Amino acid sequence: MLINLFNALFVAGLPMFFLSFALVSWALHDGKLAGETVTQLRGSIASLSKAHKGKGQQQKADPALRHWFRFGGGFYGLVALYTWLLIEADDLLEFFGGLANIVVNLDPGALLGLLIEIFVESLINFVAAIAWPSYWLSAWSSPWLLLAAAYAGYWLGIKAARRATQHPQLDASIKKILSPFRGRSREASYKDERPPK
Repeated sequence: MLINLFNALFVAGLPMFFLSFALVSWALHDGKLAGETVTQLRGSIASLSKAHKGKGQQQKADPALRHWFRFGGGFYGLVALYTWLLIEADDLLEFFGGLANIVVNLDPGALLGLLIEIFVESLINFVAAIAWPSYWLSAWSSPWLLLAAAYAGYWLGIKAARRATQHPQLDASIKKILSPFRGRSREASYKDERPPK
């Protein structure tokens, strides 16, 4: 049981904590989310997810948030995104192995076959990620423990993101970390918010 608990913590709890912390922090710093409590933030996430259902809104979203909302937003969408990342990581390793084989053999037909395989696998992985409950039930020995750890990580990540924005030094550090990922226009708007050196 202790091994299952550590497995749940490292496979689901911590990754969900870091994903929810990163995405919620990102959205809070962009001004896309608002709320003082986890419940208010979850409501804001649900509203933002509904707003991103339209095609035009999806194009305006940051790439990270767009992927999250493409899977439905909220806890379900974040677990689907995490599941998709897990599955795609395995496929990415297979791709590089296949690419190395193609380079060695210099077979252009094999390259086309590999590209088609990547496209088909990506669609299958998307469907598997959307249906993550069945994936988790079949792939893990203790899926309910994983689900509990994932939800705890999600909830704690949201709470930590909110708290981080309420502490000026942590907030400034997060803005500094996020600044390379923002466009120049957004960077210019953050100059006024930075604390003096």
